[in-house]
Amino acid sequence: MVRAAVQTLKLTRTFGTKVAVDAVTLAVPEGQIYGYLGLNGAGKSTTIKMLTTLLRPTSGQAWVDGHDVQHDPMGVRKVVGFVGDEGGPDARPLWTGREYLRHFARLHRLASPKQEVENVMDLMGLEPAARRKPISTYSTGMKRRVEVGRAFLGRPRVMFLDEPTRGLDLPAKREMWDFFRHLARTEKVTMFLSSHEGNEIRYLCERLSVIVNGRLSFSGPAAQLGKDATTFEDSLIRLLRGTGPGPPAATARTFQWSRA
Repeated sequence: MVRAAVQTLKLTRTFGTKVAVDAVTLAVPEGQIYGYLGLNGAGKSTTIKMLTTLLRPTSGQAWVDGHDVQHDPMGVRKVVGFVGDEGGPDARPLWTGREYLRHFARLHRLASPKQEVENVMDLMGLEPAARRKPISTYSTGMKRRVEVGRAFLGRPRVMFLDEPTRGLDLPAKREMWDFFRHLARTEKVTMFLSSHEGNEIRYLCERLSVIVNGRLSFSGPAAQLGKDATTFEDSLIRLLRGTGPGPPAATARTFQWSRA
């Protein structure tokens, strides 16, 4: 059996009478980049907020690296990193990349913050000269690398990526995609990737789920949607619109916990 790094059981969140996430059951295999797709308002960000303890579930259960999101939120926060599209390095344009990362290293109370920051910048491929320059001089791709580095401080076991390449041009996106694959392959980080981009999901993910109006319409291997880009996107569009067939969400139950 493959251990699940992220698992949910009938995870639900309501806002008044609106059901934003409706009984979602997932199992994300450890060490993989897992895709999570949906149209705007489908429930992607709400799911991520519950899994990262920023939003309390209305009902259901969820675990991240064996930690219960409701009963052990601090345990969850110690093992996760998050990359979104809000704030980030742009909020501190006059800081250098090194200063930005050292600030968060101190917040994490790392044993050797300076050395950890240098290690992370090495991993990100940030050149020594760039580390001393203001963030305002960085390209969008470099800023995103710094933000991924911030999320990776403390070496999280699970990273949540909420549209992490929005606004990047194609070369910068491809560079970031390869960087994510490098982290998953060499650092054994499980990644939960929320994205609107079919190409991004197809390039990165072995498995994925599609959420429509708060409910899963598909969970399974990405290859099941099509072997070429056109077939894959056609299948994905049908699923996103709620008009295409897909295997039941129960596919996720083929993975089981090992909390040892």
